[in-house]
This record gives sequence, structure tokens and C-alpha cells, in this order.
Amino acid sequence: MTESERPTVVIGAAEAGTVTISALGRVHGSASDFWDGNWLHTPVDIAVGGFTGDIPASLRAEEFRAFREELERVYADLTGTATLKSMEDWLHLTVAVEARGLITVTGRAIDAHGSGNQLHFRIRGLDQSYLPPVISALIALEEAFPVLGTPQ
Repeated sequence: MTESERPTVVIGAAEAGTVTISALGRVHGSASDFWDGNWLHTPVDIAVGGFTGDIPASLRAEEFRAFREELERVYADLTGTATLKSMEDWLHLTVAVEARGLITVTGRAIDAHGSGNQLHFRIRGLDQSYLPPVISALIALEEAFPVLGTPQ
């Protein structure tokens, strides 16, 4: 997979703030089971207000699938929230529909386990039109890195 073919999910907009998640590959390339095979190398770049951060995260394929399913529901109903919460607490995002279809993204990211460093952020100034590209990007990520196995 070339760099231009790697799935990238961008949440937000340049003028409001962005969270960019790139899926580079599976952490355990030869694993086909649920617990080891679904870890993905997913660096996260955050640019909000005057803050920027690059996090060497590893998120799981089923976390992206669950987030996409919640985002699709939120977009269809124009109400509620969708959450991406990583198993190892690298990233926690909540996309919430506010009044009149406005979208607010709140989040927390850590830079390294045990460091104590956290960035709490909020992205405002979005509306429901920002959701379809995020959903499409999540679908592309799932197609490139489908969930393997089932939890036992």
C-alpha cells in the first residue's frame, strides 16, 4: 500500500481545528485473531487553536467500525453522539449534534502511556455536512483493514 493509498480520517476543518488519523498498517501483520490482529498503527495529528500534537497511537479496527456505525446513526437522526474511545486511552473523541445540526467535537489525547500529558480540546463551527466525508473515510479504513476474528 503506497502512502497515497493509506486510509486517512480527518475530523473537523482547517478553520475550526482537526484531528487526523492515518492507518499505516497492522501492528501484528501475521496475526489473524481478534485480539492481536486488529491493532493498527494509527498516528494521530491534532491541530486545535494554538495547539498541535503528533501522537504515535495504535487504535483497533473494531473501534473504528463502532465509531462509524455511531456516526451514521447520528447523521441519519441529526441527534445524539458518536464516540471513538481507544482501548489503551490514546484518544477519546465525542462528536455531538447540537441545535440546528451544529456539530461539536470534544476530545482528549495522551502522548505516551504513563506520561501524564493530556490534551483536552473542543472543535466547534462544524455542521452535519462535515459528517459524510468522515463516514466515507472510515469505510475506506475498514475496507483496507477489516476487523479480524471475533472476541473469545
